[in-house]
Amino acid sequence: MRRVGVGALVLVLGTACGGGLTIEETTGILREDAAVLSRIQLDHKATALTDDRSGCGAGTRRSVFTMTGDLPPGADPAQASAALASTLATEFHTMGYQEAEGPHAQFGVNISVLEKQSLGIVFTVAMRNRPPNIDISGKTGCLPE
Repeated sequence: MRRVGVGALVLVLGTACGGGLTIEETTGILREDAAVLSRIQLDHKATALTDDRSGCGAGTRRSVFTMTGDLPPGADPAQASAALASTLATEFHTMGYQEAEGPHAQFGVNISVLEKQSLGIVFTVAMRNRPPNIDISGKTGCLPE
């Protein structure tokens, strides 16, 4: 009985130290979060989920989600931007993201960086006063295939 307990402990510790989630598991979580964000109403919305090997070591890759879109035509730009920013903040908070260090705002562009630290998923959100008004990019870290 004692050998079974020690064997189980070694198996659990080996799994815990084995590097965490796979690219498939992390991509699945990114896909779920992307589905939530994709439900936000935007004009001319375009979304994509792709693989990216640039900047990754041999045998690793990252997954990338992108979404662009525009505020509704005829809407007051200030009110529509504020409503969209509030919706995005609520959705990211609900999904477990926290604000992270990122690039500073540029003239006419508001940039936010949000991270799900436990998984290494990072979203960058850029809102601007010209089309596309919203540009969202979510990336996993480089993980083994």
